[in-house]
Amino acid sequence: TRNVPPPPARTNPGNIASGAGGNGRTGKNKGKGIALDESSLNEAMAGAENMEHSEESSAFRREFEAKKKTQDKGLDDISKGLRVLRNLGGEMDDEVKRQAPVMDAIDNKMDSTAAELRTANGKLKKIVTQMRSTRHFCIDVILIFIVLGISLYLYNQFG
Repeated sequence: TRNVPPPPARTNPGNIASGAGGNGRTGKNKGKGIALDESSLNEAMAGAENMEHSEESSAFRREFEAKKKTQDKGLDDISKGLRVLRNLGGEMDDEVKRQAPVMDAIDNKMDSTAAELRTANGKLKKIVTQMRSTRHFCIDVILIFIVLGISLYLYNQFG
């Protein structure tokens, strides 16, 4: 845990909250209860610049700055990676656009080839059906003769 000193006490907070800050800008912020007094603000900023830091606050500041530099370096690396990815994406998009007409031509060829194949399959099916019906009749006749021949042989052998 760190020992952090309490913030400095405000001087004359009643004047600032009530809007009677002297030569500050009180017109816009009167309804909100906030007054900006440029001279007090400038004095506070000058006082903050002239403040000496304790060893602990200096160490904290150095640690903060080191971590900030580390984060900045990491963000730079991420930025470089994103630029590379953006360039790759652009190149891929260009390649897809370049190959789109070729892919369309291939798609059209595939459609026409599929249609021709369906037509050829239909014709082949019709021819096979015609051949099978004729072949089927011939096979049936041949099988009948074979069965009759076997029956006659068995009748002669055992009969």
